[in-house]
Amino acid sequence: MNRKTSIIFITLILTGCVILTGCTSTPPLGQSAPPSPTPTPEPTTIPPAPEKTPTAEPASEYSIFDGPVTQPPAELEVSVSARKDPVYNQITVVFDGGKGQQLLNSINVRVTTSDGIVTEQPLPPNRGAEIAFDGSKGVDRVQVAAYYKNGASYLILNQNVGQTRAGIITATPTVASAPVTSSNSLYDGPVTEPPKNLMVMVDVIKDPVYRVITATFRGGHGQSLVKTVQVHALLSDGSEVTKELANNIGSVAEIQGTSGNDKVQVVVFYKNGEQYKISEKVFGPRG
Repeated sequence: MNRKTSIIFITLILTGCVILTGCTSTPPLGQSAPPSPTPTPEPTTIPPAPEKTPTAEPASEYSIFDGPVTQPPAELEVSVSARKDPVYNQITVVFDGGKGQQLLNSINVRVTTSDGIVTEQPLPPNRGAEIAFDGSKGVDRVQVAAYYKNGASYLILNQNVGQTRAGIITATPTVASAPVTSSNSLYDGPVTEPPKNLMVMVDVIKDPVYRVITATFRGGHGQSLVKTVQVHALLSDGSEVTKELANNIGSVAEIQGTSGNDKVQVVVFYKNGEQYKISEKVFGPRG
């Protein structure tokens, strides 16, 4: 290798070193290298707390027994009566029938005793059917709901029953004979049952404490054909009292009785001019 070639070779080596030095140069003293870019963290989304749905208080279910007594239309009318035994406190509920009997689906009876016990039983919709409840020594409440095949329902009875004898007639040697009816032919003669299409029922009781005689209209097939109902009492003191009883189920007529024997008669007058004495009872001092 001659001198000229050696100079060229050395020059190439130095040139290469300079280039390498420029690529790997460090920053001047006192200067720090620019910081590497820090990766931006992804924003963290916090799910919102679930909203608390307020829990509604369960509403008390409305019952037909919470409503008022409602008289069904004439074609749906039926009658149910209740009485209470004064000794054993047993309550007997009886289906008395009516024009709408064949359209009934069911009857439900609820008894609430004076000590707060509530009992319900179904009453078969057959005329004369009866069910019994254990009553209390106080005044108990009897309610009757009628449900029809067309979907309608009515509270047809809401009655308080106490310790009354409900028409029981007890003959004893110490009780005087019943008062004799006056000569008024309207109340003379035997009790006569009207034809089926005219039949109605009236319950008569005498309170054993206050001696009040109460007649209650219970309806029946002939209800819409009734013109008027008369309740006639011949009292033990010789006086006579007559009260009219409306032909609406549950209608009441009251007569102040006496501490002796009182005779009570019920006469029904119909729009076709016929009349029938459908009831005659004698009540002693205790009913």
